[in-house]
Amino acid sequence: MQMNFKRAFKLAFVAMAVCTAFSFAEDIVATTSNGSTVILHDNGRWEYYQNNANIRDVRESAVPKDARFEVSVLYESPDKVKKNVRMALEADFATEEEIRDSLRKVPKGGYVYFQVPTKQIKPGLVRELTYSIYDTGKNAIFTKTVRDSEATASEDAGISNLLVVPIYGRPKAKVMKARVEDRKNHATLDIDIPIR
Repeated sequence: MQMNFKRAFKLAFVAMAVCTAFSFAEDIVATTSNGSTVILHDNGRWEYYQNNANIRDVRESAVPKDARFEVSVLYESPDKVKKNVRMALEADFATEEEIRDSLRKVPKGGYVYFQVPTKQIKPGLVRELTYSIYDTGKNAIFTKTVRDSEATASEDAGISNLLVVPIYGRPKAKVMKARVEDRKNHATLDIDIPIR
């Protein structure tokens, strides 16, 4: 009798594991708040549902290595910018008046840098991405579309700045939002920018 109980327990455990595996391995079709139909993939990716047999496979294994793209955001506070400007000008033996004049030009909100590893930028594979920054509310305080071929080298080795955005007003939120959109391929990346 005890042997049957162990066997039944093992069968129940295996059946539960199989059901769990199948429940996580399926894609889900959902409707967004704006009425668009999307496919939610089990690996966290999503795409618009096109209602035909030619739906793209967006699983990570299906994306060619050359097409993968990683964008990061770096925030530099106005205090840090002012400190760096002062140090650079003092090293050049600038007068106090020249230093104060330069410090007045530092944006009150600092700078936001959209960056990528330089090795990701391929001359034959140009991407056009739209960059937006949100402070509070639904309206962006900054939006610009730029090609990654316009990137410039940063001070850090192996990192390129896709876009450098001065924030002229003091941020109202403790965490601003950055959005990177590939509008051609319907891909969006949202990034939090903590304000120090």
